[in-house]
Amino acid sequence: MIRRAAAIATSAICLLAGQAFAQSDDLLSPIEFRNAVIEAMQAESETELCVARLSDDSFRAGLTQESCDYFAYLDNLYDDYLADPTSGEDIISENASNYVRLITAGIDDENFAERLVVQLRPSNYVTTNARSTNGTLVARPFAGDMVAVLMLDSPETLAAVSEERLAANEVSVDEAYQLAIENTRARMGDVFTEEYKKINFLSSSNGLISGQLWLPETCSSESRDAAYMVYDRNGLMKVNLSDPLGLSNLLAVANGLVIQGEALTTSVVRCKNGEWTQLWPTQTAEIQAVDPRL
Repeated sequence: MIRRAAAIATSAICLLAGQAFAQSDDLLSPIEFRNAVIEAMQAESETELCVARLSDDSFRAGLTQESCDYFAYLDNLYDDYLADPTSGEDIISENASNYVRLITAGIDDENFAERLVVQLRPSNYVTTNARSTNGTLVARPFAGDMVAVLMLDSPETLAAVSEERLAANEVSVDEAYQLAIENTRARMGDVFTEEYKKINFLSSSNGLISGQLWLPETCSSESRDAAYMVYDRNGLMKVNLSDPLGLSNLLAVANGLVIQGEALTTSVVRCKNGEWTQLWPTQTAEIQAVDPRL
């Protein structure tokens, strides 16, 4: 995790300094890598798949236009490829096969109540999913540009949950969010923390780290005031508000990631006195005192 965290921070800070990075001609670009995975999936599938490209390193897929609901994010796979380009063909073919298998099998509702978790996502996540899902997704406002989305956790996938699916399993929305607090905490797995430039980079073994911000103990009257950014689905930056240098570094990295279009969310939030608010990009005297560039 530390190498990835350092690369993210260094890349963002270098952008602010005006430095450029050139992709080697010998390597697949993120778009070429994404397209190669899609082509391998089409070859693997017995039927023509529905595919909608979302970004340079993500796409939506399904068996039909009405069930084009499987979201694939390739950033971590692409990192694996960059670490060992000679394994690129195996990485692409193995994961394409896995994606097709998951799409074909679908998501089951076994032990439904025990698998409900909350994950933070940008608000446009709900809009994007709503165009392809037969139902109204369950999400509640959080802070900044984020919403708390109710999801069903499986060993290999996370599926956003609709109100209709809750009703079919006889669980109310309020009950689901109460269940999700304990489930998210229990299913989080080991939380890993690495420090780089006084920023704590957090991830979890089960990929549920964004849900940590939803847990009551993360922001309470007893918790320490801190700033956070959910920069990746399993990546969280944290700095205590009492650390001005760390906070300045976090804001600089956040700014760089947003400019590059590489951040999952576009805001930095803070817990102060037990309450969540947006810290950045709001222009306040507090932020300007930390880093005048912002």
